[in-house]
Amino acid sequence: MAKLLVVSEHATRYQPLLESAGLPALQAHYFEHADDALSACTDAEVLFGAPDRLAQLLPHCQQLRWVQSSWAGIKPLLDSERRDYLLTGVKDLFGPAMSEFVLGWLLALERNILNRHGARAWNDKRDGSLQGKRIGIMGTGSIGAYVAQQCRNFGLATRGLNSNGRDVAGFDQCLPMQQRLAFAEQLDYLVTLLPDTANTDHLVNTELLAALRPGAILINGGRANCIDLPALVAALGSGQLRHAVLDVLPLEPLPASDPLWQVDNLSITSHTAAPTPVSAIVEVFCENYRRYIDGAPLHHLIDFERGY
Repeated sequence: MAKLLVVSEHATRYQPLLESAGLPALQAHYFEHADDALSACTDAEVLFGAPDRLAQLLPHCQQLRWVQSSWAGIKPLLDSERRDYLLTGVKDLFGPAMSEFVLGWLLALERNILNRHGARAWNDKRDGSLQGKRIGIMGTGSIGAYVAQQCRNFGLATRGLNSNGRDVAGFDQCLPMQQRLAFAEQLDYLVTLLPDTANTDHLVNTELLAALRPGAILINGGRANCIDLPALVAALGSGQLRHAVLDVLPLEPLPASDPLWQVDNLSITSHTAAPTPVSAIVEVFCENYRRYIDGAPLHHLIDFERGY
């Protein structure tokens, strides 16, 4: 009988879904907060839930064998020194939602939708278009590939950036990380969907922003660490960037007093780019649990060294 601790703000929503899944040989306990789970974690074999909460339990789980994250981002677990267990992430779920976020913002900005909202004056200024523009996506995993494929449907040329320049379906061209300035050259739109690792810190800096086409649009739906915020604000002020959309920030929620709120051509969203139904997260866990008890390889296994 495997002892499972579910630790998440969604624990009460996970419980009926897991109980109805009929998973064999499982003893599950549900907690919203890590502090409440401490007394039960000593002999826990499996953890499932939010990485920031699970990371607090790692030093106390003496029989831990496997951790299933309920987030795409697993940095709180990677920051721990403990690595003597299997860690699996959540993939192949966020592409549709992220593509809606990216294309929704690009269409709103190019077609002037936001400026027209609530206006009581006739405006016959010609809108822009996505047709024939160039979009660069930093990160060509399952999310980035899905976004690229959808962008092609709107007539966009797609360029990808990954670790080694390998070809990925959905991209017209992919370049390796060492050629990131060539990747950025004359892009109309830049989308960042990278994981939070030491290798992705401040990749979007002054030099990379200068390589974009003047008046480009930037959207970050990945992780906050890849953006050099002072460089971003400077590019917005100079007009090198026409607009930027940040869904992730180093400090969340962003305090009302933060000067970023005062940047006119910067839109901030509340880490809502790619919401995923709770049921889909539970399905990922259930599939992996069945594989776990059968001794089969787990899906979406994380490499601790690479960070993804």
